[in-house]
Amino acid sequence: MLNRYKGCLVGAILGDALGMPNETTTARLSTAPSFARAYKGHPNHDLLPGQYTDDGQLILIASRILAEGDWDNTEYAKELLKTYTLQKFRYPDGTTFAACKKMEKTGDLTGSGIYSDSTGCLGLAIPFALAYKDRKEMAKELLTACSVTHTHPGVHAGVIGYALFLNTLLETSDVEAAFSALFTAAENMDPMLAGKIANAVRIEKTGMPTADAASIIGNSSSIYQTLPLAVFFCRRYFIPRELLGMSSTCGANADTVSLLCGAFTGARFGLSALPEEMIPALERAGIFADLAEKLMNRKSEIPDEESGE
Repeated sequence: MLNRYKGCLVGAILGDALGMPNETTTARLSTAPSFARAYKGHPNHDLLPGQYTDDGQLILIASRILAEGDWDNTEYAKELLKTYTLQKFRYPDGTTFAACKKMEKTGDLTGSGIYSDSTGCLGLAIPFALAYKDRKEMAKELLTACSVTHTHPGVHAGVIGYALFLNTLLETSDVEAAFSALFTAAENMDPMLAGKIANAVRIEKTGMPTADAASIIGNSSSIYQTLPLAVFFCRRYFIPRELLGMSSTCGANADTVSLLCGAFTGARFGLSALPEEMIPALERAGIFADLAEKLMNRKSEIPDEESGE
């Protein structure tokens, strides 16, 4: 179990780092994943091969908070604002950036979320899926965490659905049950997102070439394209190296798509199944592995209702 928990978190960061230089670019699909530096003038040009993006930054912040105890929304917002004011964000999601700017202007740390369907907070699903055994509690806390930056119902449906997807996979090792949990959550919270996911699954089943399928599903930062595209890749490619390679070279929102695929393949097959030669070159790989263990062993402090506490 520990191998899969570590695989989930480290796999997510690995996917993020692999997709980093391909963010905003056109698709150059390849089954061979590799670290690279973004081209000169690219927003991520200052990052070295193996470094993660703002998605990884948010995951690190959230993982550290959860590893220490119960979720603290104010502490999370403070960390985001500090990263923003110190100009340490790595080409941040526009919605996250706007929310931080609003926090700074209004002083409202937890009420400055922006109505946008971008996937800037989607990575939060991963540490929450690892940290919570009680799915109702997980969904409740994850919803408040997402709302710090994103208030769009489609984003909330995607984040909670993906967290349930990973949580189910880790607990049952049943891939189809995990996909069912994702689709059910989307169907209950945002039928439009559920329809996009169902269409991605349908397209995959037709055997359509990946490049054609990706162009139809879309690869933008919208939750209605990023999550369905990740679902397509996860259903088509079973070998971790191929899944990471294809998802990280899909262009546009490649870093987030590959992050989702990396978390999936790590949760499914474990840390040992990830490309072993890449882990030593991955930024903070050891720290994320340690955090995954802490999240697995975490026990949230829930008052005993029967005792009246």
